[in-house]
Amino acid sequence: MAADSLESKSFNLRFHLSVTNNLPGDHCIETDVPFPSGGGAFRCTAKYWPNWKHSNCITISVVVTRTHSQIGHKVLAVHIDLLNKTGLPVPQEMTWNEPDVEGGRTLSVSRPDVEKYCVDVDGHFTVLCTVVVSRSWPPPRALGHDISVVAPDLADVSFRVEGETFAAHRLVLAARSPVFKAALYGEMAESKASTIVDIGDMRAPTFRSMLDYMYHGTLPAAAATPEMEFQHLYVAADRYGLDTLKEMCEEVMCASVSVSTVLSNLVFAEERMCKKLKPSCLDFLAVRENFVEVAVTGEYVDMMKESPGLLAEVQNWFKRPRLS
Repeated sequence: MAADSLESKSFNLRFHLSVTNNLPGDHCIETDVPFPSGGGAFRCTAKYWPNWKHSNCITISVVVTRTHSQIGHKVLAVHIDLLNKTGLPVPQEMTWNEPDVEGGRTLSVSRPDVEKYCVDVDGHFTVLCTVVVSRSWPPPRALGHDISVVAPDLADVSFRVEGETFAAHRLVLAARSPVFKAALYGEMAESKASTIVDIGDMRAPTFRSMLDYMYHGTLPAAAATPEMEFQHLYVAADRYGLDTLKEMCEEVMCASVSVSTVLSNLVFAEERMCKKLKPSCLDFLAVRENFVEVAVTGEYVDMMKESPGLLAEVQNWFKRPRLS
């Protein structure tokens, strides 16, 4: 199954206001922003017009373009927030959007408002940019099309999970998983003859999805799969040493971060130390509109009571320096 992986990256742009006061209106300061997302598939360019159209208007533009034409690599969204002196986004009514270009966003604001609300003691003001892109995710080579037709007469081990029995082949499992290899062929293996192994602490659908991956390199269709299933599958992959499956599950969870999933994914990422999922959740919550929707839910209140450390991280994410 080929799937698109969504990645969200945030960074700060910091500009000195007074130094650029006298630049002509059509003059801009341009800079390339390091953007490692997508394996070098994207280039991010920021432009700053200190006197756009007239001396009382400042404009910032951020555009993300593909560096090559690989299928599946797309720029999905670009968001710009002007930050006040405390590091929080200013009210939307203070800014206005210019006509957007493909793969980019342009934001304008009056110079007096920037001077009054946004310039720090060093004479700088800051904008927070969030970029969402997708890149193709090629799975490992498939080993077949359906477990049921992969030499069923040669199955030499069975697994019982929640009362459901799954027939499998020791050699396939051992080749894919070091844990199965040790259990089925190691010194502690009782016999190489056909046997039934009971699997506890796992759901039958999760075990089936794990077998599908081990035989075919495929994941269940995200659109038809319950939100929590990829968390269960990630745990199963971790249990059996399937590192690539863990990575694929984390990619899917990152791609599915939404108002309804962000909190459970954030808690899960904290518990499992998911290096990509946690920043994806925090980046999602750093967008003001998303945070407003999430913060009024009972789930948010409950989570923050149980995990006050996460509350501090969410609140500080707006201020977190990424790029100067």
